[in-house]
Amino acid sequence: MSKLLPPNSTQFERNVTTIAEKNTALTVEIKTLSSIDQAPDQFLPFLAWQYSVDSWDTDWQPSLQRQLIKKSFRQHQIKGTRTAVREVLAQFGYTCVFQEWFETNPIGTPGTFTLTLDLNGLELTDGTYAEVNRLVKDAKPASRHLTNLIINVQPICIPRVGTGCHSAETVTIFVE
Repeated sequence: MSKLLPPNSTQFERNVTTIAEKNTALTVEIKTLSSIDQAPDQFLPFLAWQYSVDSWDTDWQPSLQRQLIKKSFRQHQIKGTRTAVREVLAQFGYTCVFQEWFETNPIGTPGTFTLTLDLNGLELTDGTYAEVNRLVKDAKPASRHLTNLIINVQPICIPRVGTGCHSAETVTIFVE
């Protein structure tokens, strides 16, 4: 950078240029900062802002953050549709059934919908519930209002097999 200074520059200007070179030196190649796969983890929030990612949390794993950045363009193409709601919830492992007012029997209030959400064995906490509501609000059609959220919790059970042996003893209990 000092080669860009004119020959009549003062010593002060050369010193300022030297200090500025040290302070503005990047430890990362600039080309990698715009690449979703190559950018360092600390630059992912800036990429998310650049690609206008709707759902973002700094506590998420970097692999999930990268995945959301990559899917952002698709999300904006389908935003405001049933598919958008399904896909945004599927990213977190949930499945859902989106039922609009005209699909119910009897017909519901115009402009409303219900959502049946399957957690697929994932834990349900207050934070999870708030996150689901936020994601649905961001992805749903702007003209529709959620009237009922049904959450199906299906515990994951490991089947166990037991065997037993019983002898030929009979016990009779009389109740008075």
